[in-house]
Amino acid sequence: MKLSKIMLVLVVMIVGSSLLLSAAPKRGKKYAELTFNKGDMFLTPQIGFNSWAIPFGVNFEYAMTENIGVGGTVMLWFWSDAGFSATGIIPSAEAAYHFTQLEVDKLDLSAGGGLGFFIYSSTGGGGTGGIYPYIFFNGRYFFKPNMAVNLRVPIAFGTWGQAGACIGVTFRI
Repeated sequence: MKLSKIMLVLVVMIVGSSLLLSAAPKRGKKYAELTFNKGDMFLTPQIGFNSWAIPFGVNFEYAMTENIGVGGTVMLWFWSDAGFSATGIIPSAEAAYHFTQLEVDKLDLSAGGGLGFFIYSSTGGGGTGGIYPYIFFNGRYFFKPNMAVNLRVPIAFGTWGQAGACIGVTFRI
């Protein structure tokens, strides 16, 4: 059952990526005018939404090429219910492909994946951790040359699997 879900997600990603990669390049624009340029660095404080906690954290990304970014994210989760409380910390490394060839000004769309480690502790001495693999879809809209609003949709797999959304403000540093 889990393998079929993973295969479905992979097929959707491959087909979607193929369609986006075949899109016409931006006419009349040079890479220096795009929203994602080789050598750029981005810092995004963010807050998340899902069904059981409100996570918050920060993402950093470095543009290795005009389309490939690498970086990391640290998210913190705190929740409690009826005398029970728990904490989760997820440091992770990730890579993303940016669809710079799409003809949309001020918009940076990307998709990628990451690998993190979920560090979990709870009241009563309970605590554990685990590998945290995930994929994500991301969009940034630049309302200033060095500032954008960001929406990220991560989908995690495994024991700590979940889906949700994160919003934030991205700063080009």
